[in-house]
Amino acid sequence: MITQVPQPVLEVHDLTVSYDQQPVLWNVDLSLPAGQLIGILGPNGAGKSTLIKSIMGLIPPTSGYIKIFNKPLQEVRTRISYVPQRESVDWNFPASVLDVVVMGTYGKLGLFRRPGKKEIQIAEDALEQVGMTAFTKRQISELSGGQQQRVFIARALAQQADLYLMDEPFAGVDMATETAIFQLEWVIMLNLHLVASGPKDQVMTEELFRKTYGGKLNLHTQVTDLIRKQDFNPLKS
Repeated sequence: MITQVPQPVLEVHDLTVSYDQQPVLWNVDLSLPAGQLIGILGPNGAGKSTLIKSIMGLIPPTSGYIKIFNKPLQEVRTRISYVPQRESVDWNFPASVLDVVVMGTYGKLGLFRRPGKKEIQIAEDALEQVGMTAFTKRQISELSGGQQQRVFIARALAQQADLYLMDEPFAGVDMATETAIFQLEWVIMLNLHLVASGPKDQVMTEELFRKTYGGKLNLHTQVTDLIRKQDFNPLKS
């Protein structure tokens, strides 16, 4: 199931990505709406990180193309915030938590301006949103993995972007996979190719879960149980 979106914020057209001539994503074609919390679901090795890195221009596609806000990435890069997987970051660099989050404001400062009171306030507000205010002066290398991840999410928030791309943002954070899924509004289901993309209430069915995970649901067993009971609406009062 693929839902087409008028005036999409992100378009991926016939995207194929290969490593050593071996396709890891092929013929992915989707469009995404603005103003939605969107998740990519799929098993390990399904190409979730590859898709995000391709959108960010970190991995060149073998074929196909991507548009963001109906423009190429290089024309809108300052409007996008990217949070990589925690494992891909060297956490030994000497910087305080506040310093790291203030870095998120650099894109809008220009080359010769230094962060001032406004930028520090933005950073402090972002740290408050992720529950890390008490760690402002702590060195980033001294934090736990989950705390480091929260700081990087705060840095993304400080960027005040129009589009946020986060690669496994809740890894190591005190949030269960099922809880994170419940917050989604739109879901992309991926397993090397696109299985489905659309509103959560239309896409998250047991049939599509099994097509995505090949019958090996593992962490998603609870989700399919809830679907079976027709009790899967996180917005219910």
